[in-house]
Amino acid sequence: MALGREIAVPAPDSPTGARLTLLVCHLDDGGLPPHACKRAQRALRAAGHDFDKIVAARGVLFGLFTTGRRPKLKQLSGQEQLPVLRLPDGTTINGSSNIIAWANEHAPPTVA
Repeated sequence: MALGREIAVPAPDSPTGARLTLLVCHLDDGGLPPHACKRAQRALRAAGHDFDKIVAARGVLFGLFTTGRRPKLKQLSGQEQLPVLRLPDGTTINGSSNIIAWANEHAPPTVA
């Protein structure tokens, strides 16, 4: 496996099925607590969001040295680091802090 290999990144014009899609690295929900992909997933779950998840890349810790290695992710989101949240309308939110803020601001209504 090549360093920083992209695995599965949807095309920008591919349908989302009206669902959120979170693109994460190979550490997924593992790794240390400050890991960005882990923080984004936990925030989405805590806020009550239902989402699909795609492991989009392998082999690059902390997203270092990704320049030019994730062209599909760049085409989708305008940058090459994970995590990326793809909204049902196709727009993307990049970075765990932005995803966490979005998750909290757009929490689905709770059913009583």
